[in-house]
Amino acid sequence: MGDQETKKLFERLSQTVVPTHYDLTIQPYVDTFKFNGEVTIHIQVREPTDTVILYAADLQVDNAKIVSKSKDELNGKIELDEENERLKISFDKKLEKNDYQLSMKFAGDITNRMVGFYRNQYTTPDGTVRYGASTQFEPADCRRAFPCWDEPNFKATFDITLITPKDLRAISNMPIKSENEFAENKEWKVTKFDRTPIMSTYLVAFVIGEYDYVETKDSNGVSMRVYTPLGKKEHGNFALETASKVLPFYAEYFKIKYPIAKADQIAIPDFAMGAMENWGVITYRETALLIDPKLSAMSARQRVAIVVAHELAHQWFGNLVTMDWWTDLWLNEGFASWIEYLAVDKCYPEFDIWTQFVADAFSEFLTPDALKSSHPIEIPIGHPAEIDEIFDAISYHKGSSVIRMLHDYIGDDAFRKGLHTYLTEYSYKNTITLNLWSHLAKASGKPVADVMSTWTLQMGYPLVTVHEEQQANKTRTIKLTQQRFIADGSSDDDNLQWKIPITIFTKSNPKSIAKQILMDKPEMTVTLENISEDDWIKLNYNSIGLYRVKYEPKTLARLNEPIANKTLSPQDRLMVQNDVAALCNAGHQSFVDCLKLLLSYKDEDNFTVWKSIASTIGDLSSLIEYTEYFNQYKKYRLNLFSSIQKKLGWNATANEDPLVAMLRPIILTIRGKSGDQEVIDEANKRFQQHVNGNLIDPNIRGAVYNIASRYGNENTQEQLRKLYKEAVMNEEKNRLLNAMGQSSNPAIIESTLQFVFEGDNVRMQDIYVGVIGCVSSRIGRDIVWKFLQNKWTTIVERYGEKSSFLTTFVECCLSGFVDDKTASEIQSFFDSANTPIVTRAVKQVVETIQMRSKVLKRDSKAIEEYLSQY
Repeated sequence: MGDQETKKLFERLSQTVVPTHYDLTIQPYVDTFKFNGEVTIHIQVREPTDTVILYAADLQVDNAKIVSKSKDELNGKIELDEENERLKISFDKKLEKNDYQLSMKFAGDITNRMVGFYRNQYTTPDGTVRYGASTQFEPADCRRAFPCWDEPNFKATFDITLITPKDLRAISNMPIKSENEFAENKEWKVTKFDRTPIMSTYLVAFVIGEYDYVETKDSNGVSMRVYTPLGKKEHGNFALETASKVLPFYAEYFKIKYPIAKADQIAIPDFAMGAMENWGVITYRETALLIDPKLSAMSARQRVAIVVAHELAHQWFGNLVTMDWWTDLWLNEGFASWIEYLAVDKCYPEFDIWTQFVADAFSEFLTPDALKSSHPIEIPIGHPAEIDEIFDAISYHKGSSVIRMLHDYIGDDAFRKGLHTYLTEYSYKNTITLNLWSHLAKASGKPVADVMSTWTLQMGYPLVTVHEEQQANKTRTIKLTQQRFIADGSSDDDNLQWKIPITIFTKSNPKSIAKQILMDKPEMTVTLENISEDDWIKLNYNSIGLYRVKYEPKTLARLNEPIANKTLSPQDRLMVQNDVAALCNAGHQSFVDCLKLLLSYKDEDNFTVWKSIASTIGDLSSLIEYTEYFNQYKKYRLNLFSSIQKKLGWNATANEDPLVAMLRPIILTIRGKSGDQEVIDEANKRFQQHVNGNLIDPNIRGAVYNIASRYGNENTQEQLRKLYKEAVMNEEKNRLLNAMGQSSNPAIIESTLQFVFEGDNVRMQDIYVGVIGCVSSRIGRDIVWKFLQNKWTTIVERYGEKSSFLTTFVECCLSGFVDDKTASEIQSFFDSANTPIVTRAVKQVVETIQMRSKVLKRDSKAIEEYLSQY
């Protein structure tokens, strides 16, 4: 069904009947994967009606009855509309305006789909396989666990009761109120939980299973636990320590107390997302919460800190105050994705996390948002099935970059003041983006809505072109023009314009802004004082503004010096090369300019700048791989990364900077892939020692596995698989899974795909990690594309046609091709596959391939000539 049709048919529930409270009992059977339940919903009928319509999906519902205040009982007739997941209950007389109680019994399956109420498989320390169950309700799957008004603005309170086997833990949003033996079966218990605050259905959660935990109280007395798999409680300590610092930080930042007596975090064995912010009991994929004090890499610690900070921010921004409808999802996610950095910077300054923001969030959205198939941050959502499509880089990364720019534009004091009044006014209610803008405008006295709407209501972002007009005794006049930046260099037919907060700084004062303007016209002229003839100038101080910059050759050439001597901040050094690479992709200049510019970074020492250069180099590698001169390019790579590799070596030093520990594996991997024989030999040697029990430092383990796999044989693969089967930690399993596909041998890639996909070697949630590993080379891409075509129906059946995993397979496996023929093959395959959730992803992939094909046709000759000197 096309987008238009879905949008037309979908209507939200009417406000004639609204729930105020749910009394819910669930009894799961984890041996047969079934559950029973009953729910009594307190409702207000606002207009006389003889039908009540709410949501239910994949449930058998029977026996609906309604009781009025005067204790009159009516039995209802039940109709289930499966297509629209609606439950219609009709009564043979009208319900007048009043309060009622609606009761139902229901039953359902505990599936393995990782949505709704679903099962988790885990292995106990003695090797027994067992099952638990947990929930994932966002965006619209609470209806799979019990009949409910499953839309964010029908907020209510919940009394939850779980009836479970005695030996399993029962956990929900609130603290336990009572625990008693189940009268009907002494092997079972009845756990009742305190009443929740007024909240949306998508934040309700319950978990059943065996867990250990570590606990503490934060400085405000909130009781905090991290639940871990059995026998691994020490793996919860890092997340617990982080959470106990972050929760009070937010309470202070927002000036609003955390409203629940406990804040639990729990590692779920099978989990589709990274984490889910259910109020009071946040659920996580194991790799986003658990840290092995001995075996986890530094990058894993940093990820856990970031995810914990993100989910805890939602406890206020999202849970206490919730968007009215999914159209404003970006505000929830964008805000949490910005403030997570603020919190981590406060708790772990050694991560230099704001520089990483520029590499991981800011430059990450610039790529997809330059495509014509992008979408605005605020995108009208009709049917909830469309929501999964927009849990993407635009909602998260562009959203957070917009908030960062706004925070900078109005200043921290006004920002905090506006946030506090906004969160206070809308506590336990629902809101839209404009409400936040008006609170921030009031606090700052700036035209927030006016400036922000150009960034949230239209897609894309501007390219600001800098043209130096004249130089007269120490003043320089420059002309700025703005137009939408489009990835393939085509012109913008819509002629979009933005209100851009522009900052300019110069050589004479590199640490402060010389000029600040709001560019609200297609072109503007700016005069800079006090500037010598050869002085450099740069736009976008610390890369806070959402725009790319195009300099003329001489203006760009002057930036080589402050890049090489690191006068520019890491954020600025990073974005100069990132912008130039994007301009080369779009045909504004030749990729030779980019290759020359990168040599100014040879003595770079910042982790994040290198991470971004590695990404630029990787993108270019995946193009040049399709040419005859790929070996020449590898020599260029060896040259570029030579001094940093000498500096870092293989072994960590005592009390090493965490950023150095995270940089080493990136550099080693690139040197290894570029054919540095010394690195390859050392990696192979360390891999064999590792297999024999002399373990590799966790920080470089991924790099060693990747290099060993790339140059290894069947025997190496066997060793990787054996390590995989023996590994108990998911983080380690993922490193091995990614490495398996890095081989340059087609037969090995084929057998890796089989290992990953057939049988039950790999959990459903991790299959994509293995498949993505296989597309790291030209050979692998072809094999994976054939594989996906053959397996697509199976994949859709396995995950469900609304699963966001499908989008991941398309986006991450198919955009690396460089020929229009494959692009049209991909288009026609998915046209006939009829899987609506991947529609946008397919458009973006096809557009990306067409752009890459143009780049190669346009620049290949010049690159070849330039590289022939290596």
